[in-house]
Amino acid sequence: MWIALAVLLIAIMLGAAGQICLKFGLAKLGSQTPFVVVTAMFRDWYVLAGFVAYGLSSLMYLFVLSRLDVSYAYPFVAINYVFVTFLAWLILKEAVPTLRVVGLVIICTGVLVLAASYRGPQPDSSDGLGTAAIERPANQG
Repeated sequence: MWIALAVLLIAIMLGAAGQICLKFGLAKLGSQTPFVVVTAMFRDWYVLAGFVAYGLSSLMYLFVLSRLDVSYAYPFVAINYVFVTFLAWLILKEAVPTLRVVGLVIICTGVLVLAASYRGPQPDSSDGLGTAAIERPANQG
């Protein structure tokens, strides 16, 4: 589990770095036509790096999904909001108002509650999806 969580954290950080690269690259273009923006991914190193970071992040997330329940792993992606906001403040010099910081603290609290919910592998239910913890009504007919 710890390896999967470490890979998940790296995937989240790559996603955040990709977001910052995209914003930085597109900010250099200024206000342009959609065609110029789309073709920028082939001409601008930062935009290309952003897409590569997203691609690597997605591949790593696939590894994570092969080892953790999606209902446990996916909410961790919310940490991406925290990383992106921090990097936007640090690198792009964006203002981060207090109310936004409060929201990020709430996100972090939610992720910590989620992390505390881990109980290890659960026995498989008869449906083969590992959903034994969720009560479902029996099929009628």
